[in-house]
Amino acid sequence: MFAKPKTPDKFSRYTDPTGEFSNRELKLGVWYLKHKLLLQKIGLRLLIVWCVVTVGYSFGYWLYYFSYGYFQDQKMAGNLAREIPNHAVVNALFNAKDLQVGRIEVYNSVSELFDFTAQVKNPNSRNTARVTYKFVYNGGETALAQTMLLPMSERPIVYFGQKSDIYPTAPRLVIEKVEWKRVGAEEVPDIGAFLAERLNFTMENFVFTKASQITGTLNHQIEFDLFNDSAYGYWEPKFYVELIDGVQTVGTIYLVVPKFKAGEMRHIDLRSLVDTLDVSEVKIWPAFNPFDQAAYLKVE
Repeated sequence: MFAKPKTPDKFSRYTDPTGEFSNRELKLGVWYLKHKLLLQKIGLRLLIVWCVVTVGYSFGYWLYYFSYGYFQDQKMAGNLAREIPNHAVVNALFNAKDLQVGRIEVYNSVSELFDFTAQVKNPNSRNTARVTYKFVYNGGETALAQTMLLPMSERPIVYFGQKSDIYPTAPRLVIEKVEWKRVGAEEVPDIGAFLAERLNFTMENFVFTKASQITGTLNHQIEFDLFNDSAYGYWEPKFYVELIDGVQTVGTIYLVVPKFKAGEMRHIDLRSLVDTLDVSEVKIWPAFNPFDQAAYLKVE
């Protein structure tokens, strides 16, 4: 009815007199000795399987590469050589192109004072140019002056009021320094649209009144209405007013319009003391920097 309790075998009752290993370690050692050959066979088979898989995969890949992959690599290398841009071309795209100087003129303004103008174009699509310049002529030169040219723009750059006892001949524009500043695409994606929106000025109702002692008009009078057709107001936008008689430019006047609001019209009344002046039309050249946030009136 009652089972006879099992008596521990000799291994269970064995105690190492040296104390170097326990009874459990003894059992594990015995188990290992009994299964040593089996473990070796299992390890050998696993090693064989590993070698077959890895060597077989490597052999298969090399077979694939020499039959197909090698030719694809050659094709890709050829395409890559064609697609990598020429560094000289890339540098030419990012380096600023030289300013292009057009006609240079000298106009008598008052008595012994003369105005020098040069038509200059900035052909770069994303570089503004801060230009330090002077005019030289037979027998003299002007002081240095500075102006800023917008990307893809052309306008006169002028030096007003150079004193000379005689009419300056053989005038030349000397550009001492150009400081380029690139306008990034992340800042202004479309330069052309940006400038067109902000430099949208028109002119109407031009009237030229010639000086006459008979009518009591002491100075030549140039009048017109200037419209700010843009959506932006400006603190003190600067302009060059080109005076034209027929097809010939006969002078340039510097104009500043303070606090010129968006959509506003200003009546402009300019005077000139130049003798024998005749003006049939005028052309307006904006000469301020719309990339400068300080140029804008605050939105009220």
